[in-house]
Amino acid sequence: MYLCGMTDKFINTGIINSYKLIMGEKTMDEIVEKSTLPIFFIHPDEDYDNEDLDMMIEYFITTEEYEKCAVLTNLKK
Repeated sequence: MYLCGMTDKFINTGIINSYKLIMGEKTMDEIVEKSTLPIFFIHPDEDYDNEDLDMMIEYFITTEEYEKCAVLTNLKK
């Protein structure tokens, strides 16, 4: 149970951090400085693609954050 909860926390944190970076809400330095868990779903030095965005959209559907889904859908190439 604990391992599953930790995995969920890593996934959640990584996706949220990547979303903030993609949207320009935070810089990588700001995330690293203020986060107890500075991980990313998409490496900050890499470009994202539609598959990455689709995975993030799927995640935000499960958390019912539909506004984020719409924003990410608009970014798809």
